[in-house]
Amino acid sequence: MRPFQYGCVVSGEHFCPRAELEKSLQEYALSGQNLVIQGPRRMGKTSLVRHALGRMRGMRMVYIDLYFIKTTVDFCSRVMKGVAQAYEELSFLRKALQFASRLRPTLSIDPSGTTTISVDSRAALEPDSVSSVMEALAKLVSEGRTCVVFDEFQDILKLENASRVLAEMRSTIQFQEQVAYFFTGSVRNEMTHIFEDLNSPFYKSALPFLVDEIDPKEFTKFIKKRFEVGERTISTKTIEQILAFADGVPGDVQEFCEALWTTTEVAEEITPTCFRAALELIFSREIRGYEATMEHLTPAQTKVLRALSENGQVLLTSTSFTDRLGLAPSTVKRVVNRLFADHVIFLRKGEYCFSNPFFKAWLQFNNP
Repeated sequence: MRPFQYGCVVSGEHFCPRAELEKSLQEYALSGQNLVIQGPRRMGKTSLVRHALGRMRGMRMVYIDLYFIKTTVDFCSRVMKGVAQAYEELSFLRKALQFASRLRPTLSIDPSGTTTISVDSRAALEPDSVSSVMEALAKLVSEGRTCVVFDEFQDILKLENASRVLAEMRSTIQFQEQVAYFFTGSVRNEMTHIFEDLNSPFYKSALPFLVDEIDPKEFTKFIKKRFEVGERTISTKTIEQILAFADGVPGDVQEFCEALWTTTEVAEEITPTCFRAALELIFSREIRGYEATMEHLTPAQTKVLRALSENGQVLLTSTSFTDRLGLAPSTVKRVVNRLFADHVIFLRKGEYCFSNPFFKAWLQFNNP
């Protein structure tokens, strides 16, 4: 078995413990406190929440993934799917069908053997469909200690009637003082719009909870142990270089470590000389995505990205940077805004950096 996992929800031995954050999440869940859980991409927010709640006795978690929803039908279906996965008991599933009767739900088992609840797409398009599914959810979660997790919550803004959906949700959630609602999101500006905009139905409705880098000492111990499981050795100094390369982002660190494990042999010591082969493996896996990104860039965007890859984290709008590029500050500002909106770069600690450090490395290796 590969000692490192990435690109999915990790659990068990593949999860790096984050004791302090886990304890805080558990306490908030017990007290019924709503949280807006934010952090950069691949920071392990979903894995952390699921791990923390999954270790609580008597606490039921209803996990609802809103990633890439586009319609009200999608929303209603995702909510009912989360309910079906959380309530395996037949008695609860029957209640779910009864409570959501206006959506004409049906119970079925998918090819993987997972029980799921489907809603009639025509019923889910009715004006009261969102209130119906939220009322059904509220009735179910009121029985026993429950935490409802809406993952990738910012994607709700993709709905044509997003404001109405948010208003319907808020009108139900605000009366459930004993139930904790956790809202996770990785697109900071969109989550900020939902929870900090005065005109948003969710304004100040949840306590901010930041998930950032794993403590380097704890992460180092975890990485060493995982390489030992994979019959490799690695020094603390080399791990520090891995963490620096990936900006401490857990998902990127695990991807790099998995590539290092794959490109080395049993009993081999992992050193910086192994990095190039590991990166080339990652490049071969992701090359189509890199090329697709480059094809859609304007000459000015390409120029800015290549300069950023060579100069590390810099303030892109600084005079020294714009002068070096030979571009007007207004042009650089437009380019930066576009790259930021497309999630190619993001702002962290006052500086812009690549959302994907491997794309940055690929640009460095392929810079004319």
